[in-house]
Amino acid sequence: MSGLTTIKLSSEDLKKEQERQRKRGRLIFKTLKKGKVKVELYNTELNLNPDITFKYQIHDAHIRSIVDYTNGDVICVMDCYYDDIDILNEDGSEITEKLPLWLVGGIEVQLEKKFDKFNIELRFMRQSDGGGKKSVVMEEVSEDQKMIHKSKLIYRALRKGKVEIRYGNAKSYVTKTINWTLPDKFKLRVKSHYHHIVQKLGIEKYVILVLDSQNINITTSDGTPITHNENFSMVMKINEQFKKHNITVYWSGGSSLPDPESTQIDLTPKSK
Repeated sequence: MSGLTTIKLSSEDLKKEQERQRKRGRLIFKTLKKGKVKVELYNTELNLNPDITFKYQIHDAHIRSIVDYTNGDVICVMDCYYDDIDILNEDGSEITEKLPLWLVGGIEVQLEKKFDKFNIELRFMRQSDGGGKKSVVMEEVSEDQKMIHKSKLIYRALRKGKVEIRYGNAKSYVTKTINWTLPDKFKLRVKSHYHHIVQKLGIEKYVILVLDSQNINITTSDGTPITHNENFSMVMKINEQFKKHNITVYWSGGSSLPDPESTQIDLTPKSK
């Protein structure tokens, strides 16, 4: 299947070419209407980019072909209403919170790229009743709330990880791999840096992630429990990963004391 077609045709042939492009668009739509998109969560200062994956389904779209009379190209265009798109968590569960506008924009860009590979221009449209995008976009929030929400997304991206520990020497050694999955439930809190740190880093606030160390799911490559030293190595690796994104991990050790300053987060899937 070809993409853009340069036209130097009669009126009748041009109509046939436009219909061919519409048929091609309908075929591509059937192929790409369900799938996954990956959005990168950039830390521009450290050039880090963990990502988060969403499932999507486009229920309907209006497919048309238009002619760019400046160069004669026939372009396949797909108009899609926001009301006709479902965005879900990677596991297929429903997203129960509003998404920030920058994240919705990131999802849109990745969807556009999928269709652009086939020279189809995907255009997002809002229904006349004002629904669609407005229903999934987070309302105006404070800077602290934005930090909390972005930290939650970073948590999703870094929730699973591993550390490899070598035993032996350079010539003869064995490697033990420790895999972890952080718990569904955790706490987030925004704190202000001390003045001298603000002057040094240029960052006024940071996020504290409060984790219960007793609720981490841990598996090992050799099936043996982890030792105290191995647990320390795992904890340090987790701390390091989050620290790169201005998130400091506090380990609660199973404490259930009230914490009114923190935001309670629960990522347990609500439905499939």
